[in-house]
Amino acid sequence: MSTEKTIKPPLWEPVQNETLSGSIVTQIRNAVLSETLHAGQFLGSEAALAKQFGVSRMAARDALRTLEGLGIIEIRMGAKGGVWIAPGNPDHLAGALAIHLKLIGVTPSEVFDAQMALEITAAELAAQRRTDADVQQLRERLNELETSKNDLERFARVSMQFHDGLVKAAHSRILLVEFRALSHVLQPVLLPNLTADSAERIIQRHRMLLSAIEARDGASAASIMRERLTYQRDKTLAQSQSAVIPTP
Repeated sequence: MSTEKTIKPPLWEPVQNETLSGSIVTQIRNAVLSETLHAGQFLGSEAALAKQFGVSRMAARDALRTLEGLGIIEIRMGAKGGVWIAPGNPDHLAGALAIHLKLIGVTPSEVFDAQMALEITAAELAAQRRTDADVQQLRERLNELETSKNDLERFARVSMQFHDGLVKAAHSRILLVEFRALSHVLQPVLLPNLTADSAERIIQRHRMLLSAIEARDGASAASIMRERLTYQRDKTLAQSQSAVIPTP
């Protein structure tokens, strides 16, 4: 039985001339939020949607471009062409969130606050929910850290991958999207303060963290993460302030 059914007109309300494409965007977005529409659902052609909403094809096209830019719909060409509700894309969402965090001018202090709230929770959940595959991936990243101590740029990337793997092991898609957005903002803040000595300390703490997760000790994992991130936050912010504030 085919699931490619065009949405029937009763779902939509005719839009007023003064709102046009904006009203179409609002109705489709709200239908997704209320779960009236689902990922992969076929909405119809541009012409069919224009008719259902009672607008010109130009107004429908403007709305569809906006919805496509927001990642809500896909516009496909060819034999199975038309307008579809898009599948969720966590990386798209994380990238968009990172851009907006930059645009609103979040401070390093705000970013560290969010990182601590997120990763301390993730560490505890990872200890409770991790699989053997999660532990293996974390162990592989830890081994990579050991071999990249003399290349600090690579070390920083692999360290972020370790943290990404840890949040993955928490098996919470919301935490993972939030972390990936923060990681785009965090990496430029952390890299200038990375040294060979701090790399050794990071490896030591990551090793302790992995042991706690492997042992399913959520309290210890959360405590180790809290200690590590508090130290990193305080040191990075202190160095940042000393770099911009002249010493009397």
